[in-house]
Amino acid sequence: MRQPFFVVKILIFALLAGCAAAPYTGRSQFMLVSEGQEMTSGEQAYRQILRDSVLSDDSEAVRLVRKVGERIARAANKPEYKWEFRVINDPENVNAFCVPGGKVAVYTGIFPIAQDEAGLAVILGHEVAHALLRHAGERMSQAEILGAGFAIAGATGVSPQILQALGLGASVGVVLPFSRSQESEADHVGLILMAKAGYDPKAALGVWERMERKEKGGPPDFLSTHPGSETRIQQLKAWMPEALQYYHPIDRLVEPLPSVQGLESATSKAERELLKRIQAINQRVKDQRSERAVVEAIGYSLRMDPGLVFQERQQLQIGYGQYAALRGLSSLGRTSLRQIATEYQSGVPWSNLAEKHGTRIVDLISWMGDLLRTSATIQSQSRTQPFRPGYRTR
Repeated sequence: MRQPFFVVKILIFALLAGCAAAPYTGRSQFMLVSEGQEMTSGEQAYRQILRDSVLSDDSEAVRLVRKVGERIARAANKPEYKWEFRVINDPENVNAFCVPGGKVAVYTGIFPIAQDEAGLAVILGHEVAHALLRHAGERMSQAEILGAGFAIAGATGVSPQILQALGLGASVGVVLPFSRSQESEADHVGLILMAKAGYDPKAALGVWERMERKEKGGPPDFLSTHPGSETRIQQLKAWMPEALQYYHPIDRLVEPLPSVQGLESATSKAERELLKRIQAINQRVKDQRSERAVVEAIGYSLRMDPGLVFQERQQLQIGYGQYAALRGLSSLGRTSLRQIATEYQSGVPWSNLAEKHGTRIVDLISWMGDLLRTSATIQSQSRTQPFRPGYRTR
């Protein structure tokens, strides 16, 4: 019974035994991955997220995000980063992110929280700080250590029940507090970055107060990866004197952000609805039986051999939802799948793909809805029949 606690001690010691120092805070960091590895992973994730998002081309929204972002980037002083700033049109997503390497995206759902340039600088300063502090590299290193620790525990003959308890203990006792410490550190450094960029750091208090009102009913601090809003605001007040030392205003006037409603269009709404149906199909593929139902539904809808559906999807290396939408577009517009898939991979929006290939996005949305209903029917019928796979799905 002493072995699991010994393993936990090893894991905690490894996590605390830092071999690098975080900028500004000087905190010890444990790193098993290079910054180049982080940047490569970040670039891949960023491109994938953009490909499956509705990008805003509103000139005012894009201009303000780039204006604030570029000022924060100059303050971060990471010339090796290839900075890029994009706006994702999603009023329901109150979020933003910066991946290692300086690729940044802001969802329009956070505009009402930010309200203006200074509020946006709070958000972008926080997200850029995550990249500057190499928090992704720390988490990747942490995952490797935890995995190795559990492998050691398994090799010593610890029962699966205790391993499961270790996983829970590691999650609540190490991973979540570690994530909260990263969030607090990003708040701290983000405050300095926005001040160096010429934005009043006191704007952070208003942003997080508005965020608190938005997030009422969230999980308690000890089960959250983010500090509670009250904790966060108190910490920001404590760091404010330090941040104000860096503050030298650049502009006399702070520009407001455009309204979310003003950024909406029939096209953006349609593209988001299509993406929801694509994700619904991806979520439906949970095990071999449900995957088979989706494959058979696509085959039935397109009069294709299910085995060919499975092979094509594998060759394209995309999710079943994306594959189904591309195949549906090919069928509705009577265009080759290869041509449409190439344009999709290059980043052409779904509405443009549909128009270019002789159909409408609303028709594709309807087709995807029918496909979801067909796959649900097939899966429901399969529960009453023995499962006899006719082709391999994994």
